[in-house]
Amino acid sequence: MAKTNTRSIGIDRFQALLATAAITADVQTITAQPDTNDVDAQLTHLLRQAQDRWGFGLHHLQHTARWTGQTIELLADGRVAADLNADPARIASAYASMSAPDENGLSSWPVLGEGHRTAIKSPAQLRVLIEDAREFETLWTPEKNSLTYRVWRTQTIEGEQLAVEYARPTSAAELLADAAWDVITRIKDRSLQRDLMKRSEDGGILQAFLSARHKNAATNLATLAEAHFTVQGNVGRLTGSAARDFDAFRALQRATAEELLALHEGAVKKVASTLHGELK
Repeated sequence: MAKTNTRSIGIDRFQALLATAAITADVQTITAQPDTNDVDAQLTHLLRQAQDRWGFGLHHLQHTARWTGQTIELLADGRVAADLNADPARIASAYASMSAPDENGLSSWPVLGEGHRTAIKSPAQLRVLIEDAREFETLWTPEKNSLTYRVWRTQTIEGEQLAVEYARPTSAAELLADAAWDVITRIKDRSLQRDLMKRSEDGGILQAFLSARHKNAATNLATLAEAHFTVQGNVGRLTGSAARDFDAFRALQRATAEELLALHEGAVKKVASTLHGELK
């Protein structure tokens, strides 16, 4: 019985982590397959998708997931970073310890190692890089809607790959506060709403909401993946001839930025629903 419980914990926690990045998958079905190599390949694909969105900025590391038969191990460059028997706070802490955010919350880690990174000076210069340059990487460049982006090209076994990463640094705590605000503003009881607003002046909007639920609400929240992981980025990629097509890149830019904004909005709504439901 203990083994079954351990197995279930790992699967459920991986499923919950993926959900914080708005990734849907049936992890139970994946891990039930007999070919462990195929299981690991599918889990790794899902983990890398999540890494693109969590915003830790660890693209210089090779992220893989390994099914042990009882739990799922998360590896970085072949070393176990965490296993899914650990609680979400410890898993988030493991990744945070590898990250290097600057004063704006943007990753200081280069994607391509120690190579030269160039600033984006104009659309014309970016066009030259995309159409003519081999491997390159740009510095973070601010854009509208509080978004920042960078671009790079790498050589993969499938050929050239052009990537654009958009970031909107938002900690899980900030997202929870946004969600709590969303919940409080929808309360129809004006007296209760005013009381919560007053409480928020002392401990913040999230603490005001939690204190109004019950004494264990904060503890319960800390055990949820949403309290430690959230969407902070989004990566779009082009391969083949499109990787040197400036118009295709521009279309990718727009789609990646718009998806990040939608993902962030969806994350706030999802967490608001969690605050309403699971903390009752």
